[in-house]
Amino acid sequence: MVKITVSDGCSGCGTCVSNCPSSVYEIKNGKSVPVRVEDCILCRTCESQCPEGAIQVIEVEIEPARVEPPKVVETKKKPGKKTKKKTSPKTARSKKKSSH
Repeated sequence: MVKITVSDGCSGCGTCVSNCPSSVYEIKNGKSVPVRVEDCILCRTCESQCPEGAIQVIEVEIEPARVEPPKVVETKKKPGKKTKKKTSPKTARSKKKSSH
């Protein structure tokens, strides 16, 4: 994410407008305004070319969203039903081999 600040020192010369490869800036009321910040590619040409040093481009890291793990709901077994424990074929074979 990008944050762009333009200080009061901006003279509205338009250097940032003419040099920005992503067309982020427009001149409004005699000052530079970053109107398409989401299009900024962080090349910082605007910072380096501004004769007043009025532009600051800051890369802001976004924290990943915190996601709560799903809640586990225990289900109760119905009374009266017995379930047999299943064994895999591999387990059954290994038991036969060990009895020899």
